[in-house]
Amino acid sequence: MLNPTFKKISLYSLGFAALLVMTFALGHRSIIPMLVPLNDLPTPTGPYAVGTQMFEWQDSSRDEWFTEEQSDKRRIVVQTWYPTEASDAKPLPYLANPDEWLPALSVVLQLPQFLFNHLTDIDTHSVLNAPLHPEVKKTPLVVFSHGIWGMRFQNTAQFEALASRGYIVLAVDHAYDASLTIFNDGTIADFRSGYEGELSEDEFWALRNPQVKTRVADINFMINTVAQKAAAQDPLWAAVDLQRIGMFGHSYGGASSIDAAHQDPRIDATIVLDGWILPVPPKVIDQGVSSPILFIGRETWPDPLNYQKLDVLLSNSPQHQSVLMPSTEHFDFSDAPLFSPFMQTVGLAGTIPAAQLAADLEQRIVGFFNTHLKGL
Repeated sequence: MLNPTFKKISLYSLGFAALLVMTFALGHRSIIPMLVPLNDLPTPTGPYAVGTQMFEWQDSSRDEWFTEEQSDKRRIVVQTWYPTEASDAKPLPYLANPDEWLPALSVVLQLPQFLFNHLTDIDTHSVLNAPLHPEVKKTPLVVFSHGIWGMRFQNTAQFEALASRGYIVLAVDHAYDASLTIFNDGTIADFRSGYEGELSEDEFWALRNPQVKTRVADINFMINTVAQKAAAQDPLWAAVDLQRIGMFGHSYGGASSIDAAHQDPRIDATIVLDGWILPVPPKVIDQGVSSPILFIGRETWPDPLNYQKLDVLLSNSPQHQSVLMPSTEHFDFSDAPLFSPFMQTVGLAGTIPAAQLAADLEQRIVGFFNTHLKGL
């Protein structure tokens, strides 16, 4: 049998959505405003303001294997962050579409909705549908993949930091692997990537292999779609330099990023944030990643096999870097600890102050992509 790490409901597979909701619920200003303040995201420090847009894209070449309807084709929702000019426009709330998200989170987490209503109090620094900054020409693209039960906007602080420095960032809700995906026609893709009990090794690979393949195909499709839109002179995507593409992901999204970088030579540099390495196919572990790769994570994982596989992967990747950060936890590498210090109190974040950690991660992420995508 596999290590209990693989159980459906554990701290590391529960996912960002549950922890985000817990953080907000316990840290809401109206409940304990003095003891547990609710914070906004850090202000981006680059020279540009940040715009954002959301799209639904369908890959007609792929059947949707998560559903039983044979005519279903793979659909994903993506969001982009990019440089724009400063304006007085109101920024997008952190939780867009609250009428859909709040009831869905209540059902998924089996908790009353009133605990989540204050999620709408948090704003981002991104203006919806703002025009691309006119000075931005042929800039790098950075693609992001979330973890199990994650969401496309879970690392918004890092996306805004990159966009404020001239990057175009594109993140995805991997439908049925994300906590929730809301399509334009109002239909919802719920979370379907879990399992009950424990899995044998054969059962583990039978479950995870199709998921990883689907995630990597999503990433490939995203890059292909950007290339098609750039060729058609779309006002936003024509600004992307397709010769400079970065990839990063958190947790299961780290595994997806590794596999995508191994397969797709268009990906020039990859960052893995506290990645779950176990689902990475053995062939990829043995062959490594030829382009630059940076792993940033905790000092230890609950299952030692995770870092044993990481060591083999990195030893087979000629341009690798690894940073293991003491006093951090799994969700320190997302937005979650930024919203409330209560994350530390309940052990869901490490002991490094959230603002300090966010600044450190921003410096490492921006610095790595600046080196390998901009030559700075």
